[in-house]
Amino acid sequence: MEQLSILSSAALIRPIRQWVASLPAGRDEPIGLDNLDELRDAVKLFRRWDASGVGGLKRKAVVGQLNAVAESVHETRDAVTRAKLLPIMAELSQLAGWMAYDHGLAGAAQRYYMMALHACREAGPAALALGVKVIGDMTQLSTALGSYDDSLNLAQAGLYALHRSESRLVRSELLGLESRAYAQLGSREAPDAARSAEACVEVWYEAADDGPAPDWPHYMNQAEVDCLAANTYTQLALQTEDQARWRAYAGRAEYHTLQARQARANGYDRSRILDEIRLAKVRLSQREPAESVEVATAALSLAGAVRSSVVYDWLIRFHAELVTRHAGEASVTNVTDQLRDYLRQAAPIREGDVIAAEG
Repeated sequence: MEQLSILSSAALIRPIRQWVASLPAGRDEPIGLDNLDELRDAVKLFRRWDASGVGGLKRKAVVGQLNAVAESVHETRDAVTRAKLLPIMAELSQLAGWMAYDHGLAGAAQRYYMMALHACREAGPAALALGVKVIGDMTQLSTALGSYDDSLNLAQAGLYALHRSESRLVRSELLGLESRAYAQLGSREAPDAARSAEACVEVWYEAADDGPAPDWPHYMNQAEVDCLAANTYTQLALQTEDQARWRAYAGRAEYHTLQARQARANGYDRSRILDEIRLAKVRLSQREPAESVEVATAALSLAGAVRSSVVYDWLIRFHAELVTRHAGEASVTNVTDQLRDYLRQAAPIREGDVIAAEG
């Protein structure tokens, strides 16, 4: 499974659009899940494992539970039982996909995401929002792989599907991912990027009126929505040469990044590391390399025993940007050495990415 190839461009976007087009129109009645509380509690525990940054080590437990639920779905002839199990299968598939991605297994992640979309479609309109959240995860995977056109197309396909859903939490996330995709595509898309980032924040605040949410979007809190906006403004500031514009973008990025750090709840250890890497990148966008290196050093100290491909990717991409702009400076050389030491322990195969960035 780990060696599966990655779909991209039309081969990826076409089935996602087909999934969106195949969604039924109405809404199902709520399904009583009282007899499945134990299984749902297990899924909730799995999510907290992942948020703590040790999820990759528990991935096989999630996959084992997914296989058991999928087998039950396949074998049961009772429509009511099947209907109760399908949403749980979808949640487990999504989580298995995210954990595979965080473990550096992009092909496996994509396979689990497709499985989750299939389960969401079978579960009916009640699982629509979760299906769109899965499309958001696929957007992040495409971004990590540098396929920014795919990221934009996926985010927009998800937003189109949400015309049939009231989940403003998911809409907020998709708008944030759309804004980052626009920003990654270059300065010509800057107005659309900024517009989507502001809409992301606005819609999240509106979601407070939606009432209780299921557990699976637990991560879409104040800290996360600020992160989404910060990612976009940081990218815009980095790629803009006009001083007035990069200062304005960097100011917005700093505001949202500091807000996220302040709002970050306990238990989100991986996210705390990403907060620091994000702040290091903000300082770089403000043309303050010394402060950027100082924050990056703190991020490396926090990373410690966390094993996360997402963290490795963020550190490596930050380092590449830093070296491109300030190669040869003593502080940059020092943080390069620290990053190599960290990767040598945490992910030896990734150390070569740091060496390549140095030319």
